Amino acid sequence: KEKVGPEEFKEANSWKYPSIMATTLDTGLRPIEVGRAKVSWVNLADEELNIPKEESTKNDAIWNCSLKSRTAKTLERWLDERASLTKYDDRDELWLTQTGTQYGSKSCNALLRRLIDKGDVPIPEHQDVTWYTIRHGVANRWANHVGPHHAREQLRHSSLNTTMKYLH
Repeated sequence: KEKVGPEEFKEANSWKYPSIMATTLDTGLRPIEVGRAKVSWVNLADEELNIPKEESTKNDAIWNCSLKSRTAKTLERWLDERASLTKYDDRDELWLTQTGTQYGSKSCNALLRRLIDKGDVPIPEHQDVTWYTIRHGVANRWANHVGPHHAREQLRHSSLNTTMKYLH
């Protein structure tokens, strides 16, 4: 306990990881999109993530990804916290790793493994859980419960056939 100072306490109570996870669960972000995400994409008023077409992955159109109200509130709290962190000064990235770099597959997967370990989440033996596991789970849920057209829109698939792979 004596080694825990204000910086460690602040990080332990951060809105960063809840905002990354909530946004990913709402939008199905790919790891590269977590890394590319910008503050300027966040539209709290409409509870959306608005991704410009020039920054879209595997797409050539603007993406307007719906966010749940609680995700928008989590992002709002993260943005308030983020504004007080010097490593974000003059940077538009929504999230940076602990070393100040953009997230990618390796860092997203490491974060997910840490969260699974800390949360004592049971994982079936021999199952490899990666960031794409979240995306596939989200896609499966949307495709089966909301419909493939909504899932296609939210996942930003150019073809409905790609989305149909998630129907079970």
